[in-house]
Amino acid sequence: MIGARIQYLLLGMAGGLAFWLLQKIDEEIAAGRLLLALGVFSVVFFGGALAMLSELGLRRAIIGAAGLGVAATLLALWESLGFAKAGQTLSAGHAVVALAAIGALPVPFLIAAGLPGSKGWSDYRVLFVESWNIVVRYGAAWLFIGVVWMVLMLGAELLVLVGISFLTDLLREDLVILLICGAALGLGLSVVAEMSDMVSPYLLLRLLRLLTPVVLALVLVFLAALPVRGLTHLFGGLTPSGVLLGMAWASISLVSIAVDQDDVEAVHGPLLSWAGRGLALVLPVLAALAGWGILLRVQDHGWTPDRVMAATVAAVVLGYAGLYALSVLAGRSWMAWVRRANILMALALIALGVLWLSPLINPEKISARSQMARFAAGELPLAELPLWEFKREWGHAGETALAELQKLAQDPAQGDLAKRLAQLDSAESRYDLPGPGETDLAAQAEEFRAHVTTVTGGAEVPEALWIELVRVTSPDYAADCAAKTAAGHGRCVLVLADFRPDVSGAEAIFFRARPDGVLETQAFRSEGERWMTTAAVPLGGTGALPADVLIDTLSGQAPALVPSGIMALEIGGTKFTVSP
Repeated sequence: MIGARIQYLLLGMAGGLAFWLLQKIDEEIAAGRLLLALGVFSVVFFGGALAMLSELGLRRAIIGAAGLGVAATLLALWESLGFAKAGQTLSAGHAVVALAAIGALPVPFLIAAGLPGSKGWSDYRVLFVESWNIVVRYGAAWLFIGVVWMVLMLGAELLVLVGISFLTDLLREDLVILLICGAALGLGLSVVAEMSDMVSPYLLLRLLRLLTPVVLALVLVFLAALPVRGLTHLFGGLTPSGVLLGMAWASISLVSIAVDQDDVEAVHGPLLSWAGRGLALVLPVLAALAGWGILLRVQDHGWTPDRVMAATVAAVVLGYAGLYALSVLAGRSWMAWVRRANILMALALIALGVLWLSPLINPEKISARSQMARFAAGELPLAELPLWEFKREWGHAGETALAELQKLAQDPAQGDLAKRLAQLDSAESRYDLPGPGETDLAAQAEEFRAHVTTVTGGAEVPEALWIELVRVTSPDYAADCAAKTAAGHGRCVLVLADFRPDVSGAEAIFFRARPDGVLETQAFRSEGERWMTTAAVPLGGTGALPADVLIDTLSGQAPALVPSGIMALEIGGTKFTVSP
């Protein structure tokens, strides 16, 4: 027992040390692919070795985890060849999902293949039990890490009360943090593995079984109400498809839990048994609806990497759904067929992860070609062309698309495209590049400023402030501001002043007297050349003026800035300032 705990402890601390060393790699080296390779290998190797150590022993666990780590690392490097910088590989969330599938799903198969007494890598009993053992053990171990840190932090604060701060200083060191996390993870896993009879997934699985009739009832109510509500509301966006896929995955999990590792452990009561059958039969409907919603989205907006991933997930769910439904239709042996289907789909997911990280499935290339084809066909407005994604997120495929656009922009007739590409070159973030629906903001701002009274003390209102004002206000504000008060003033006033002398930049407050007599305010502050929205804070005063009278007061005379710790705008006894 002590020997096993020491192995877990040392392996966990080795993992913590490895991640600390990764942080110390020279920046020039880190910018290349070495950091990606070492990082992926470390996560897969140490995660897999700790998961397999209890069942396979140290030697076989290390050999199996090392082989898995090498495979995942090579695939990650292969995927990274599609990007100029290796770090962009992991920025694409779909690559992380594929690596997680490759790094995690083979672990139960490796345990089944090397476990004495097992029937081989396809022994479903071992696969089922070990998969859930890994989930429960890691969950308990991470909970233990949280408890360890809570005790250490409280202990450090306790020592500070008597003037001893060495523990507080020690817990701020990166190396110490990672070593403690690794040691606590290893020790937690070792104790949980020793107490496998007490800390096992069986209680969790028995509880989750009880949800099967509930989920079936919810799905049946949804399907019954669907003809009444119609499909137009359902497929208004991608989110409903995400909800459908989430419910489908929950149903897949519950059906797998219901059939358990064998017929002895499977559900036997009529309610849970028939609920499992029912979920298996309605799964194809959920999967088909989710896939249809995604395809409609693609039809309207084209492919993006996220939509490629969503479509892939829908295809996987449809595979599970079809096999589960066929299993139920097979008759009394439906549970055995579901177990075979689970093995087949697990292998398919591993193969899919490999294909996803290979050039055979390249979401960025698929997306770039789709968006460029829609643009060439006139189906995609220039404002919606994903230029930022081409430049920073879609790797070499995006760069190729940008090169094609730059050639096209050399045509004198493509002045708008050339201007848009110039904006992209100067943009430091995606927020500096006007997005869909924002390219006409300048024209809207020009119309807006014609109806807004400005109080600036002689200064000129920056164009960026007008753009931000138009961006955050309703489109009908221009017409509202054109309306007059009883004194003949416009109903909107923009005050530009240095309300916060203690911070750099300028501030502004926009006032609008609504037709119903309510005063609306919106404050802004500058950050360099950009303007950000913030809150206008009323500080109170001797009395509050009606909205129209306040607007007339602002329009008729220059209001005074008065000190209030910070500067405030005083209008008829009421003060306003800009929140930090």
